[in-house]
Amino acid sequence: MNSELTINKSILHVLDTNASIPVLSDVLLKMTPGVKEYVEKHVQKSMKDPDIKRTVFRSQSSFKEHISDYRGHSDELVRVSREISQLFFDYMIENIEIPSADLVFVDFNVDHEVYLGIFKFNYKHGYIHYVNNDNGLSNDILVQPCVLPTESQKLDEFVVINLGTDEVLIKEKKYLIDNQKDFYISTTLLLCEDAISEKEAFDIVEKTVKKIIATEYSGDYEKLNTLKQVMADDYEADSEIDIDNIANMTFSGDTLVQTKFKEAVEENGLYDKKFQVTANIENKIFKKQKFVTDTGIEISIPGDQLNRNDIIEFRNNPDGTISVEIKNIGLLNQR
Repeated sequence: MNSELTINKSILHVLDTNASIPVLSDVLLKMTPGVKEYVEKHVQKSMKDPDIKRTVFRSQSSFKEHISDYRGHSDELVRVSREISQLFFDYMIENIEIPSADLVFVDFNVDHEVYLGIFKFNYKHGYIHYVNNDNGLSNDILVQPCVLPTESQKLDEFVVINLGTDEVLIKEKKYLIDNQKDFYISTTLLLCEDAISEKEAFDIVEKTVKKIIATEYSGDYEKLNTLKQVMADDYEADSEIDIDNIANMTFSGDTLVQTKFKEAVEENGLYDKKFQVTANIENKIFKKQKFVTDTGIEISIPGDQLNRNDIIEFRNNPDGTISVEIKNIGLLNQR
C-alpha cells in the first residue's frame, strides 16, 4: 500500500482466556514513537495481505450496530471497543481452541477514507534471558507465553471496516467450533456475507485451468502461457479477472471445454464471473513461470515474456517431446 496512512487513535485490550475476565483498558494507547511505528507496520502489512476477504454485513448482523454506534460517536473508542472486546472474549471462552490475544483497535485514514481496524495479536511463545541472583549469579532462559507478533510477522486474524462504505475486510482462521473446523469471526461474531479472498479466487482459476490443460490438452504449455497473459491483461486494464474472457481466450474454439472450466470454478467456490484484484496479489499475476524438465533442467520465465515468440518458443514435436528455444540473448549471466 503506497498510500499515506494516518493513525488517529488506538486502544489495546487483553483477552487472555486463561483468566476468567478480560483486562479492558480505560484509556487510549499511548502512541510513543516505538509503539506508533509498531502499530503502523502491522496496519500497513494487514491492508496488503492477499488473504483479505472483502465482504459486507448481513442485514440481520447485530455487530453492525456497534459500527453504527462508533460512527456516530467516534470520540468513544474506549467504550465501543470495550463492548466489542467483551463480545470476542465471551466467544473465545466458550471455544477454547481460539487463541488468547491482545485486541488492538485502530482508527486510521488511508486516501481520505476512514477505517476502524480490529487487529487480533495472537499470543506466541518466546524466550528471554533472566539473571537470577537467588543462590549465586546465574543466567537462565525463560519461556514467555504471551509474546506479541514481531513487526515482520503477519497477523492471522483481523477485521477492518470502512466507516464510509461499510465494506468489511477480514482475515480469519478456522478453529474447532462445535466439533468441526469453521470460521467464527465472519460467520458468528460479525455475521457477514460469504466471501473468498482474491488470492483464493486467483488460485482456483489457476489450478482449474492447469488441471483441464493436463487432462484435455496433454499439458499444452501454450495454453498455460495464454492464461497468464489474459490474467495480466485483465488486471492491467480493469483491475479484475474475467472468467468468461479466460475461458474464451485460453480454450479458444472449444465450447465444451470452456463450459467445463466455468462449471469447475463454480464447484470450487468461485461464483462471480468477474472478481476485483488489487496490487496485493500483483506478484502472483506477474510471477515467473518455472518449468522443470524430466532431466532436471529448470527454466524460469517472467510472466510478461511467456508469449514473446521473439524471446522464447515452445514447440510440440511429433514424437511427443517438447522443444524450448530461448532467442536473442544479449547477455548470459551465471548465478
